[in-house]
Amino acid sequence: MKEKYLEELKELLLAYDISKDELIDILDDYGEMIDDALSKEMTEEYIIKMIGTPKQVVKDLSAELEKGKEYIYIHKGGAIRNQKRNKITALMPFISLVVFFVLGFGFELWHPGWLVFLSIPIVAIIVNAFDKTTMTGLVALSPFIALIAYLIMGFGYNFWHPGWLVFLIIPILGVFSGYKQKRMITLLVSISPFLCIVAVVLIGTYTGMWNPYWLLFMIIPMLGMLHEKKVWKVILMELSFVIAITAYLVVGYTTGEWLLGGLSFLIPIGLSLLLSEDTFLVINKENKDIWILTAILIIVYVGFGVLIPYTWGFLWMLFLLIPVYAIIKHSPREHNLIACMPFISVVIFFSLGFFFDWWAFSWMAFLLIPVAAIIKNA
Repeated sequence: MKEKYLEELKELLLAYDISKDELIDILDDYGEMIDDALSKEMTEEYIIKMIGTPKQVVKDLSAELEKGKEYIYIHKGGAIRNQKRNKITALMPFISLVVFFVLGFGFELWHPGWLVFLSIPIVAIIVNAFDKTTMTGLVALSPFIALIAYLIMGFGYNFWHPGWLVFLIIPILGVFSGYKQKRMITLLVSISPFLCIVAVVLIGTYTGMWNPYWLLFMIIPMLGMLHEKKVWKVILMELSFVIAITAYLVVGYTTGEWLLGGLSFLIPIGLSLLLSEDTFLVINKENKDIWILTAILIIVYVGFGVLIPYTWGFLWMLFLLIPVYAIIKHSPREHNLIACMPFISVVIFFSLGFFFDWWAFSWMAFLLIPVAAIIKNA
């Protein structure tokens, strides 16, 4: 699909007075867009709808080129944009600085006047990202929308925790952006971890009952099992989860031995290993260390939670060691820091907020992510 699309696009572009470098830029960028869409398992029909047919692309580009203006090809939106549009972005730092000084010197609004500097990336996104798709623009804007909402909730209503949950709109919008052409169950499975985090944190924060409401996380594997094509496997696995959850609650509430009740989850774990055709779910030399780490973390989390109840609220961060370990083990060494930084930032952010009540400042831990990327690529 990619080769055919680019070949047709090239033939149509050659009919216009366009430089070789510009032609290569256009073809490379559209090639990257197609590769990115294919990696997200989008259908060819949706890809064409998203970026346009070669004829539509050339028609749009030719209409601009024939105006005789100077254009720059930008490797972000897959389109040639007039320099005039980018002048707005270039002017925003100066406009923001002027507005900031006016608010500060004129009205003593240094805080929250500094928020005007967020208009710099926001305007750049509005000018450029929305040319691709509306969802692309929303995904690009979501970090700033979340940050502004978080700061308003924090400074205005002292709602730092659990107001930080608003940052989850970033991955949720990203999921909606990438899974439009997939089955509804795939979408539900993808967003279920974030919805469960919201539910568990809100319930735990306002009722103090982290246990047994952490069981809401069982929704994730139960939804995931619906991908199984064999109905009898789905029924067996779903039934095993129901039995395990029921046994856990019955043993916990009747005897107070929640740790003992937790052993009931060996039922769905064992059954999944028995029925699985996926080699990852079978313990072998390649993945036994991850299985051992996972088992240790579950024992530690449930054990401490039962013995010291307040630890339910923060020891969940231990489970972030699983993806971090997997990244360090399987990813190229030079990419480890960038890949692990989101998890490190979450730990720093939540720890500073939970233990020291520094929610007003701990969000800055997320700045470590782009900083790490800049240092790596500098």
